[in-house]
Amino acid sequence: MGEKPLHVIVVGAGLAGIAIAHGLRKHNISCTIVDRETVPRDRAWGITLSWALPLLEGLLPPELVSQLQACQPDTSLPVSSAGEQGVLIRDGLTGDIKIRILYPGGVRRMQIQKTKRVLSAGLDVQYGKRLVSVSYNGNDDDAEKSVTAHFADGTTETGTLLVGCDGGASQVRRCLLGEEAAAQEVLPYAFMNFSFSLPADKARWLDSVMNPSVDVALHPKGMYMGLFLLDKPDLARPETWVFYVLVTWPIAGKEDEENSPNRLERLRAHIDGWADPYKSVVEWLADDVAIGPDWLRIWHPKEWDNRGGRATLAGDAAHSMTFHRGQGGNLAIKDADEFVKCMVDVKEKKISLKDAMDAYDKGVLARGQEVEISRQQAAAFHDYDNFDDSPVFKMGIKPAAS
Repeated sequence: MGEKPLHVIVVGAGLAGIAIAHGLRKHNISCTIVDRETVPRDRAWGITLSWALPLLEGLLPPELVSQLQACQPDTSLPVSSAGEQGVLIRDGLTGDIKIRILYPGGVRRMQIQKTKRVLSAGLDVQYGKRLVSVSYNGNDDDAEKSVTAHFADGTTETGTLLVGCDGGASQVRRCLLGEEAAAQEVLPYAFMNFSFSLPADKARWLDSVMNPSVDVALHPKGMYMGLFLLDKPDLARPETWVFYVLVTWPIAGKEDEENSPNRLERLRAHIDGWADPYKSVVEWLADDVAIGPDWLRIWHPKEWDNRGGRATLAGDAAHSMTFHRGQGGNLAIKDADEFVKCMVDVKEKKISLKDAMDAYDKGVLARGQEVEISRQQAAAFHDYDNFDDSPVFKMGIKPAAS
């Protein structure tokens, strides 16, 4: 009897999962991609792709590479222009530039909802598949070993290998490591992350003064604030444009600890002494702006048993980090690229599945050092006097491995 063909179960249709699925299809490796969502999440966010952008382009089919522009918040912004303007970090007290990190190769800001919608083209994503458990068939050393994913709707999917791309709260990670070892660490910062729109004149002004990709600042109060564009659904009507804010500060008091519902009131109480554009933006927010509860969470990679190469992790499921150095999306794509390369080697019988996944997992763990570096950068954004000693000053937005 012939050997069973490879079949990969991709759990999670976010950036890493979609990139892996396309990379596998490109090399005629069978895969099924599933996602727990039944409808798109009501929250969108942005991802800054810099050094990993060429890797994503290599994983996608040519017809989708040409569609990457449609994934941007501002579909009119050239990737080269974004790279020339780079990542901007300001002094929140004065508004002056502390550092501008240029990326001549180009920066592409990706809006996650647009990205998932555009890049899922050609993939048969099975939605409404909430993973409950994972079981293994045969011994780890058996030639015919397999893995089965069990979903809440009672269905199952069996394959050669399962890869968890299901985000920071990964169920696959819990299945591999158990609840305690897989649990994320909550960092001691109040965290607000929300979108907003403005009247046309104010939206046009904000768009003209903020950096088009990443515009963030730190303040002597020990605060971090970032302003980002989320969407320009109608380029001619600024009142339709959507921006969003990221704000963090060290937890101080019961309201911060409990993430009490008076979030806009607490934010406005912290904005005194800030320079524009940050100060005006907070003052202009509508009183009924929706600011949901949020916590800043990370997960440092720990070794897992891949059960003879039958289960692994990628993206935020493998290394959840803060956004303060912009590495999460890039590492997700790097994981996807390395995973696909390993699977191609297995298909071509250059290496066994176990050896391929052992090597892949080793790389994932090494890339996981970025979790600690990003944690250090988060702390640095709240340490105004010593910010110049931070990782972003020493490393910019290049990966640690470089």
